[in-house]
Amino acid sequence: MPPFSRRDFLQLAGAAGAAAGAAACGVTVLAPDDARAADVPQFELETDVAVVGSGAAGAVAALYAAENGAQVVVLEKAPIAGGTTAKSGGVYWIPNHPIERAKGLKEPREATLQAMCRASYPLLYAPEKPSYGLPKNEYELIETFYDRGADAVVGLEKMGVLTSIAADSLAGPMPDYFEPPNATKIVDRRYWAKKADGSFGLGDEMVRQLRAGLSARNIPLLTGHRVTRAIVNARREVVGLEVQKQNGPSLRVRARRAVVFASGGFTHDAELVRRFQPGPVFGGCAVPSNEGDFVRIAEALGAQLGNMPSAWRAQIVLEQALQFSSTPDDVFMPPGDSMVLVNRFGRRVVDEKSNYNERTRSHYAWDPVRHEWPNLLLFMIYDQRTAELFGGRFPLPAAGASAPYVIRAESRAALAKALDARLAELAGRTGGVRLDASFDESLGETLKRFNADATSGKDRDFLRGASVYDRDWHAKIWSFANPGTKHPLPTKNVTMYPIHEPGPLYAIILAPGTLDTNGGPVIDRSARVLAAEGQGISGLFAAGNCVASPTGPYYYAGGGTLGPAVTFACIAGENAAREPKKELS
Repeated sequence: MPPFSRRDFLQLAGAAGAAAGAAACGVTVLAPDDARAADVPQFELETDVAVVGSGAAGAVAALYAAENGAQVVVLEKAPIAGGTTAKSGGVYWIPNHPIERAKGLKEPREATLQAMCRASYPLLYAPEKPSYGLPKNEYELIETFYDRGADAVVGLEKMGVLTSIAADSLAGPMPDYFEPPNATKIVDRRYWAKKADGSFGLGDEMVRQLRAGLSARNIPLLTGHRVTRAIVNARREVVGLEVQKQNGPSLRVRARRAVVFASGGFTHDAELVRRFQPGPVFGGCAVPSNEGDFVRIAEALGAQLGNMPSAWRAQIVLEQALQFSSTPDDVFMPPGDSMVLVNRFGRRVVDEKSNYNERTRSHYAWDPVRHEWPNLLLFMIYDQRTAELFGGRFPLPAAGASAPYVIRAESRAALAKALDARLAELAGRTGGVRLDASFDESLGETLKRFNADATSGKDRDFLRGASVYDRDWHAKIWSFANPGTKHPLPTKNVTMYPIHEPGPLYAIILAPGTLDTNGGPVIDRSARVLAAEGQGISGLFAAGNCVASPTGPYYYAGGGTLGPAVTFACIAGENAAREPKKELS
């Protein structure tokens, strides 16, 4: 069967399942007669600010709107609240936080802004130029994130809503993803929700605390309410929403001051993925309701779109994603030291220990000669030693357990045969990816070279283990040895150890996925959605993964999604509450 091509992708993405009723999303313009008809009930529900989405961004926006005197209602499409935040690790990355300062860690504003701008826009970055070479809005978003992030989180704590604990309490300070390779002074900007017993909580704990804050303020949270259309008056000001209730009638919600969207990305909408992403997205951590409704609504409003080919990328186990595209977990770092990732030609293509957002980009390398993505699927190859030493670190099964997506064989040749047989079974859902005839021989050469590099401690091809990120996140988080195991550990490069042959050897098929997409309507530093011409759309604010990421396509560190989401949700809520009331006509 031929390898995967762009034409295959168009068919695959279309077959992956389109969002139900997606075409209904759009905008309704109130005619003057409609607005004045006193005898016709125009709206079943009225409020000052309507917030769409109940994850971290939605809840924070609602809380800040209420804190600024607005009446608020939260509309959630899914049958349960919390969005992707609830199933996430719950980390939020916040620069210059008071907890950080209390530890005596000085974070120079300009130096940090330079690092953020350089990471987000490396081709534009110019330290000698105003705004470090970035366009005005791009720079202002990053600057605002730095300046207001701590305010947003501290403000929640002052409200008695979300108490934070530094994430370095778990394994010591961990490096950001943009730290230089030889960094020695690590500033850990990650935070978690703090539980009552003083321990840290994950995303479910963050959502629990935020929901308690909503409940304490009597802010209604209506689940099973999907927003399908924005309602605007004759001046194109957003004045309300059309909502489809799950298993019930539709209704209109009047938003006297503003609407805030915080409804997540479009990971699970095949049409939007096909239109905007650079290649296949097989699934990801985002909850199934993240189908990009706001993209279609904003397009109908004339909003400017940005960052649409981007996402918070992570590798996923292919066979889990084919069962259900909202995967239970992403492969944030393939565990193990006697382990490599190879493509269908049996060759390594990436530093296996680089951060997930950057590592997953390797899947989209395009071969113009063969007209294919040669790395569309990558194969995690490891030996018995890694299976025992690091079992239980996803996606490795725990010692003594098994997983249906793990392929085991007693030799390299047998593994290649079994792996290709599995690919043949899955071919109808992967565009026909199969191993090249050279796979077994090339894998042997790859392992020989890798083993030599592991022995010397220097990866000649991809510099695995050269950066402080590789070493610290491998050894402290993803690949610390299981207690009681007796295998020797590396001495020259903590991330690399020779892979033992003849076997047994193991393989897991990895595919490109996401935490969620991070493109959508563009916002400004006030979190107002911008029209295509650059002006703000009156009455419309947004935050979180439903907008073009304020940090661009780069993932600064763990919490690089929730940090900006919380910050700009705070700003959106404040400004939505301060909007003047709008007339219907």
